[in-house]
Amino acid sequence: MTNTEISGKSHEQNDLPSTLFVTDRLGNILISNEFTAITLGIPLEEILRSNVMDLVSAGYYDYSITMEAIRTKKRVTKKINTNRGFSILSTSIPILEPDGEIQLVVTTSNECPIEESKLEAEKIEASIINELDNSISPPDIVAESIAMKQIIKVCDQIAPYDSKILITGESGTGKEVIANYIHQKSNRSNGPFVTLNCAAIPSSLFEYEMFGYEDGVYDSKSKGKIGLIETAHQGILFLDELSEMPLDMQTKLLRVIETNELRRVGGIENIKVDCRFIAATNCDLWKLVKQGKFRQDLFYRINVIPIHIPPLRDRKLDIVGLVSRFIDEFNQKYNKHFSLSADEFQHMLSLSWPGNVRELRNYVERLIVINNLPFKNMNEIVTDWFALDHFINNNQSHFHSLKDFTTITEGRYIEKVLDSCQGNISEAAQKLGIHRSVIYRKLKKMEENLENEH
Repeated sequence: MTNTEISGKSHEQNDLPSTLFVTDRLGNILISNEFTAITLGIPLEEILRSNVMDLVSAGYYDYSITMEAIRTKKRVTKKINTNRGFSILSTSIPILEPDGEIQLVVTTSNECPIEESKLEAEKIEASIINELDNSISPPDIVAESIAMKQIIKVCDQIAPYDSKILITGESGTGKEVIANYIHQKSNRSNGPFVTLNCAAIPSSLFEYEMFGYEDGVYDSKSKGKIGLIETAHQGILFLDELSEMPLDMQTKLLRVIETNELRRVGGIENIKVDCRFIAATNCDLWKLVKQGKFRQDLFYRINVIPIHIPPLRDRKLDIVGLVSRFIDEFNQKYNKHFSLSADEFQHMLSLSWPGNVRELRNYVERLIVINNLPFKNMNEIVTDWFALDHFINNNQSHFHSLKDFTTITEGRYIEKVLDSCQGNISEAAQKLGIHRSVIYRKLKKMEENLENEH
């Protein structure tokens, strides 16, 4: 028997992220990446709608070597400073048409050994076209690292078949996300995806939950119920934390896998079931087999195609993509405009993340929730409260709801920052940590709110 295992080790441990811009001859951005979004403090989607000069004008970074490469039609290497405190040595390489006109410009922070020759330019152009053709990635999965890209590739290959899969990895690495992805790509995508968490079911109820029971099992009036295996008919049953399944249940599960039949508790008839089994564990199942805590025959049955998800600390590029996604998610959820500083980002890359993706998500949420909450001494707090009371008393007629209060106070604060910047929108946006368009929008909302009062 041949097993396919994806370990993903060794490749990513020393990977460091790099920024990326691919633009057309006018500087319109065609390709970028999540790390670039983090260095500038704006969503990747917004970058992909921008021209590089828009970003310079808005104060996101101090100089465009892309535009210099377009003007000179030569390779340019310079250090670029971003508004979030990142200092990046970047290289822009123009790709020329046969007539000598600019076709594309590739800008990256990697020290690129590419020579300015027609042959090398053609290689870059081919790789860019290939990236454009294959840029669609799973919407629910961040796969920036080599390890995760390999896992996704294998999932695509095995999804159409009904082979049993064992997904291993530390807690929080995203085992259920991968199982869900396989379901979406499989021929059973229209069927159910049923999760059975083996650690969450008491031993005394395990058989009832897994196999279901017939009418009258508890008393003469009790109604029967189908179990989770039967619920997953023509779909996928995901056995999470498989190592926690009681030994007697392992025996009964093995029979279902071998015969595609089950018998409900209290029943006398075998019921045909058609479901694919995907299991996951954060334990070494083979070690449990040797200790007599897991059935060897079930291990071999379920471990047809093993997939190992490496811990997040070995996938630095995935940290970049996940941080960017979580910042966008929580900014929308809490109506915030948080951007990550260079120091904070370096700190996050240095952590070991024993809780993996789950821990990283919680960490980003805490950062956004407590952002801009300065520590003050008691005298400053008292002074601030008096000022706030004075403001509320003078403007109370405008406040009919909390939303009105928020709209007006945000607008007043933006006006104050604008005054300190002598009306410079880009500078004010940088100080506030928001995009300049947000300033216009919030000031307009405040004006509309005040006009409605008259």
